[in-house]
Amino acid sequence: MRRRIISRSYNSLEPFLLYRLFKKGDENAFESLYNRFSASIFNYLLKLLGNWDLAEDILEETFIKLYESNLEERGKLKNWLYRVATNLSYKALRKGSNKIVDYENLIMKEDNFKEEDLLAKIQIQKALMKVPETQRIVIILKFYQGMKYKEISEVIDCPLGTVKTRIYEGLKKMQKLVKKDE
Repeated sequence: MRRRIISRSYNSLEPFLLYRLFKKGDENAFESLYNRFSASIFNYLLKLLGNWDLAEDILEETFIKLYESNLEERGKLKNWLYRVATNLSYKALRKGSNKIVDYENLIMKEDNFKEEDLLAKIQIQKALMKVPETQRIVIILKFYQGMKYKEISEVIDCPLGTVKTRIYEGLKKMQKLVKKDE
């Protein structure tokens, strides 16, 4: 009972305050950070990698890095977590860890799955997986994670104009791929 009350009170705290509490020994603060960010980061990784198990592994590695880190309060903790997850994904993609993509299961595991949209979603997911990873990352952050251009720029550490160009070029490529599949 007491733990629920503590967890509820943590929901209103800023992420860096939770991080500082955790670094002072409060494990509940770390659990609260995990609960706050893990689902959205996992969904991002799943879209990016197209592999459920790999997304789970990288999510775990991301939070291990947070657990072991000594961060200073610069920028948003959420953006730091996404940057770590993105960098770990780059490594995994370079190693070729992303060989098999089960589009149907990938889409069916989404919360907002509707059967009538399955074919369209599979087509979009296939197109997304075929664009270069630099474009795929920004498209996912913008349209699936709802980040603003500035946040994306901070996550991937590149200029705002580059983010916008990558999104534009990636969407253009996806559109061509979807039309080609029709």
